[in-house]
Amino acid sequence: MPINTNNDKSIPTDAEAYYEGLASQEEIYLEETEEEVRAILISDDQSPSRTTAEYWRSEIEELELDWE
Repeated sequence: MPINTNNDKSIPTDAEAYYEGLASQEEIYLEETEEEVRAILISDDQSPSRTTAEYWRSEIEELELDWE
């Protein structure tokens, strides 16, 4: 059975493109998250009835759900 070496050469390129795409998506996600966190920290409209820890727990849960 002959071995096709052309397919072997394309595997790293395809994998590399795949991982480049993932890295790009992760970078965009991190930039958006950073902007959201910065906006939250700058804003003055946080509810005084919620503690800071509760507020950040809910924000983290929301971001984790968005990541999935």
